[in-house]
Amino acid sequence: MPRTFFINRNFLLLWVGQALSSFGEFLVNSVVTVWLVSDLLTDDPGLPLAIGLTVAATTLPRIFIAPLAGAWIDRARPVRVMVIADLVRILASALFMVAYGCTNLTQWQTVSGVSLLLLINATAAQFFNPARACIMQIAIPQERRIEASAKAMFSLTGVGIFSSALGPLLFGRVGAMSAFALAALGLAGSAYCAIRITGLATRIESSSPAETYWQALASGVRLAWTHRAIRLMMIGTALYGISLGINNPVLPLFGMQTLALQPAAYGVLMAAFPLGGLSATLLSAWLSRRLRAETLTCSALFLLGLTNLAFALSRGYYVPMLSMYLSGMCFATYAVAQGPVLQMHVPAGYMARISSLSNPVLSIASILATAGVTAALSHVQANRQIAGDIDANTSALVVSAIIVLVGGALMLRSLSKTVTGAETAEVSR
Repeated sequence: MPRTFFINRNFLLLWVGQALSSFGEFLVNSVVTVWLVSDLLTDDPGLPLAIGLTVAATTLPRIFIAPLAGAWIDRARPVRVMVIADLVRILASALFMVAYGCTNLTQWQTVSGVSLLLLINATAAQFFNPARACIMQIAIPQERRIEASAKAMFSLTGVGIFSSALGPLLFGRVGAMSAFALAALGLAGSAYCAIRITGLATRIESSSPAETYWQALASGVRLAWTHRAIRLMMIGTALYGISLGINNPVLPLFGMQTLALQPAAYGVLMAAFPLGGLSATLLSAWLSRRLRAETLTCSALFLLGLTNLAFALSRGYYVPMLSMYLSGMCFATYAVAQGPVLQMHVPAGYMARISSLSNPVLSIASILATAGVTAALSHVQANRQIAGDIDANTSALVVSAIIVLVGGALMLRSLSKTVTGAETAEVSR
């Protein structure tokens, strides 16, 4: 079989479908924030509450819906799940646009409608993404899984950058509803791509005995904890979640207070991260031919901690930008390699359950870390004399980097012991 760029027809459909689905999701999210801040609630004292509602609407399904959805998807038809998830999001968008255009909604009724739409979209995504992971496991040859993951990450990152720029532009030129309509069109294209997937079993055959729903849910959690390689991936997800939870509120403060950057310069600095991610996706396939997927994942997480530490300790403009670019490369390499590791080790019929556990692990770790660092920074701000000459923003980023750095090192050590033990057992046979 020739080595085609898109591997096979089903991967091409999955690749295009993911890009279109992500385009719709990212476009709506980027428009909502701009709409609330610059138009809908510009001078309303309840603006922070409205932003909090939209954040909660997109976050809570990842914690409470994702693990419940995974056990159900493993017993369903994944292609059908993807199509239904897209159609639900299209219908929700259409209903909101009709309600907004045909009725005189108040500002807070509009906020409530937007929050409900985001909640429905995020809930549908918790079904769409694990179903796609199930299909990827059986549609992609094992030797090309990292290559497929890299190409998927490349399109996802590119779509994220494009959508984040296009959303505010559309809002400023033709209004929010145009962006919502374009997002619905993207989701329709995603559903069409899923319908065109052929040659796969309608349902993934499980390697486990017949189970009730709750038994299936418990067995997925048990597998994630008892299987060494899968447990390592979950630990890596939690470590990254902690780093993400600390970095999200601290990075703007670090950039505009500690580094004294203007907003435009700070925006350019942050753009270095996805640009690094795009670069890394081009190298991942080459690296995968020289390193095991497990080693590549743990090494990338370790290097992510190292580059984050370099960023926290850097000053000026170009050195922070370079370290941010390298951080983006390390994160993208980690994300690209993690999926194939799970595809390799997760038994048939368990993929949705395992992939669905990643979101709540990431979200819970991130929320707890955000709460902790926010409380710590507030305490420092209220007691400046205690902090002295210590820069709280730098300290927070250093702690975040060390957590990932040490965690990645311990994961590499655990992985080397696993490999050594397996080789010893093979020799003893």
